[in-house]
Amino acid sequence: MLFKEKMYLSNCDSVRELSIEETRKRLLIGLVFGNGIILSPNILFDNQGVSEVFKQNNVVKFLNEEGNGNFIIRGINIQDINSFSDYFDKLPNSYKISSLQGKEKGKLSQYELKSINNNIQSLDNIINKVNPIYENATIVKDSLSKEIKERISIRYFKNEEEFHTFLFKSKNLISRSEWYQFISNFFKNDFHKINSIKTEIIDPAYNSLFVNPKESFFQDNIKVLDKIPEKILSAGVTFNSLRDEIELIEYPIKAFEFITTLGTTELFKILTDKALEYVEDQVEETSISFLSRKNWFGLYPMLSKKMGLEIKW
Repeated sequence: MLFKEKMYLSNCDSVRELSIEETRKRLLIGLVFGNGIILSPNILFDNQGVSEVFKQNNVVKFLNEEGNGNFIIRGINIQDINSFSDYFDKLPNSYKISSLQGKEKGKLSQYELKSINNNIQSLDNIINKVNPIYENATIVKDSLSKEIKERISIRYFKNEEEFHTFLFKSKNLISRSEWYQFISNFFKNDFHKINSIKTEIIDPAYNSLFVNPKESFFQDNIKVLDKIPEKILSAGVTFNSLRDEIELIEYPIKAFEFITTLGTTELFKILTDKALEYVEDQVEETSISFLSRKNWFGLYPMLSKKMGLEIKW
């Protein structure tokens, strides 16, 4: 595996309105690259691509055998849920359904409610086959605002006065949707700044609430999805063979250059421990002695940052 932490797949968040194929790639990359995946209930039922992944034979087999315990569903007040139907019923009417363009639950038509309930019942049947571990996320009312204010800095503002005005006017905000609305109003038509604060401050702050120490989450889209070999997305390949496939590695010495320069365009080549062993062998043969397991993990924080992977310590 490339990353040794369990990964909260925030880059599958339904607010991104990803296509089914994009969601599929992110989920499978999480399974291959990380030491387990974490999803929120909202990501599961409000993102059409998710259930398709958990139908794949190799995913079901992996999560029931060598990957048993590697799939965690973590959210607020989920430790006692009997089903996702039960979870959805308990959501407040103000909850916004991303797959329905942000429409509030309480304003859904009978047809929309029926469609969602049918999807959730199907999801329940699928999820029960992959043995998830349910964990409660302990999030208090002002957790998001505290996290945002720890991350925000004056560099996003014209001057100190604007910064302090921002902090004062946002003091009673609670939800992510409230923060989105607030910054849209505060910065009016400055769409670049609005988007920057959303992606660099608000979203990472929100995602970090669902992550425990020594776990991680993606801040950004992985920039190399088009380079991932279709073979790793196939429903037929087993994850054991996937992690050992030398065919997927095919390392020239330039893989060493990739690691030392931390480029991302060839990330798809670093899929397994075997890949790293191969690079080390090549380095030894060329008398380059300073790449080893020890200093690979010295580069690890830099690679994580380059990838947009935030690790919670």
